[in-house]
Amino acid sequence: MASSNLIVDIKITDGGQFHVQIGNETRAGDLYYLGIDPRNQDFDCPASIGLLRLIDGWIETIISSKDGQVFYLPFDFSDEFTRWLACEKSGAQITVVSGWAEVEGWAISPSDFSEHSKGLHGFRPDEPVNPQTFYVPRFLSNLRRSRALVMQPT
Repeated sequence: MASSNLIVDIKITDGGQFHVQIGNETRAGDLYYLGIDPRNQDFDCPASIGLLRLIDGWIETIISSKDGQVFYLPFDFSDEFTRWLACEKSGAQITVVSGWAEVEGWAISPSDFSEHSKGLHGFRPDEPVNPQTFYVPRFLSNLRRSRALVMQPT
């Protein structure tokens, strides 16, 4: 588990997975799809590169989203569904809810998920619904920290 001063922590773990901690919730994602993204120039890249691109996409989406606009950040790509964070910014705050959609993981590019980030059809929040609100600059800072740690050689 991440230290208590982090509100966002994304890291590669043993067993071909990565963990996404958002506030008091932790979810796992499978690294497999991150390394075989067909939209990447280097189609079969290391999963760590795919994770970097996913984190970059999160950062870009958060920065470009307008107040009051709901947007979605993917983090688990499975054969029959994907796991997402539904997010909404309001001033310097971001509210996040974990959930899933029946969008097949292989049909989404982890390096360019913009086609779904602004209009994900069929999003279903996890039960019980646990909306969490964070300070946007701290959220982004924690994402950048996670990105830097993923880049470090193991």
